[in-house]
Amino acid sequence: MIDSIKAFINNDKNYPILTVLAIGLYPFLHYANSNLYLIGSLKQLFFLIGLCFIVPAVLVAISPFIFKLKPFRKLEKFRLSVANTCLFLGLFGILIFHYNRKEMLLALVIAGIIGLLVFKHIKKIMVLQFLLALMSFVTLLPKLYFMLNQSNDDWLETSETILKAKLKVKPNIFVIQPDGYVNIDQINKTPYNYDNSEFEGFLNANNFVNYPKFRSNYYSTAASNPSLFAMKHHYFSNTNKSTLKTHKSSDVIVGEENTVLNILKHNNYKSYFFTDNSFFLIDRPVLGFDYCNVPESEVSLHNSGRVKGIDIIEDFKAVLDTLPKNDNFVFVERTVPGHIAYRESYARGVEEERKHYLRRVEIANTWLKELITTINNYDEDALIIIVADHGGFVGQEYLLEATKRRLNTQEAYSAFSSMLSIKYPKAIDYSNLEYNSNVNLFKTIFYSLTGEQAFLDTLEKNSSYIPLKENGSTAFYECIDNNGKVVYNKVE
Repeated sequence: MIDSIKAFINNDKNYPILTVLAIGLYPFLHYANSNLYLIGSLKQLFFLIGLCFIVPAVLVAISPFIFKLKPFRKLEKFRLSVANTCLFLGLFGILIFHYNRKEMLLALVIAGIIGLLVFKHIKKIMVLQFLLALMSFVTLLPKLYFMLNQSNDDWLETSETILKAKLKVKPNIFVIQPDGYVNIDQINKTPYNYDNSEFEGFLNANNFVNYPKFRSNYYSTAASNPSLFAMKHHYFSNTNKSTLKTHKSSDVIVGEENTVLNILKHNNYKSYFFTDNSFFLIDRPVLGFDYCNVPESEVSLHNSGRVKGIDIIEDFKAVLDTLPKNDNFVFVERTVPGHIAYRESYARGVEEERKHYLRRVEIANTWLKELITTINNYDEDALIIIVADHGGFVGQEYLLEATKRRLNTQEAYSAFSSMLSIKYPKAIDYSNLEYNSNVNLFKTIFYSLTGEQAFLDTLEKNSSYIPLKENGSTAFYECIDNNGKVVYNKVE
């Protein structure tokens, strides 16, 4: 093997096919390693193959004709070296760093200069690229095995009594999810220390009931929302310990495995999903909703961030004018206020992260008020549920810090305490309804709409769970128990 590598490096031959493989293999495998949980469709796979291998192959194939042109003839010896560095770094700019046009142009210029400088050593660089690809492939295999063997069927099963429950009260239902909005009873306390009385006054004036001490059951959106819409715990059975990424979550959130949606469909509800990002859509799940405001053509094939040109309020108003008056279920999700910086490299310090989060709370409040006013103008007697997916993690340096050490009580509640505020239709008696966590929210709601005791008889534990990396390995823990005490009991 070593002799073959030496022979490859020392001879004078060009290897255009190997150059193409060296260009595309590591970016392809690196992206898969980091984003395997988001790659769920053949369309994405073909896009990545085309971007990483076919595009470089075409450009390398036509490059001899370009360098035969008079202005480039003297640069022929640099051709494959410049192609390698430009395309290699260009793929990273697209897939990993998501450069804009100016940043990409600068990266390509720098890559071109590097290609000119290292052309005598390009084969050594190619060997290094193949070694990087080999290491990435080795680390990808266990992740791929986990993905192929993970199934929501293992935890999602629900009784026919619940799935076929008949609603006696059938209001229009609007579920609004402001990502990361901490509970109203926590936001005025340390570490948030925010006066949110103006927004609370708006909610009270609009007949919302606020539920203190409500919290999420999981620390991330991809783990929290499946339990919300399945009305069951998954105990991280769908989360890879090495990456902490949750697989097939979108199938339960917006896809055909959404239990809440299936119960409502059985009761002849029409369903509508509004968002401004592609987080639940990038892996192209078969949508369980009848309508989504983000067309598939606008969803990136490689980036799960915000979708340009989408305005939830405007889209919502436009669709609202076309809705029938009854039997509508609407889920509206927006990533405000969000949470503190996800990774340590992006962190700005505890106090700056707090200030940034609270600025986002103000944006969320303005957006929520406009959305609620719009709904009330459409239907004054609708069931409106404002429920966050987790807290804001304020008080920590960065979010992933919560997975690297045990949180104290204040930090745990900052991470899991989440907003729940509900406006009920006149036909619902809510005086005896209790809400403690996301996983049981819809079971309690459906009990109020159906009177079916099975929903209350099958309530899940209100515990909150988190992954924790200790001694070089990752385990899942019950962080807050059913009684609201921070405990850190390992999930077996």
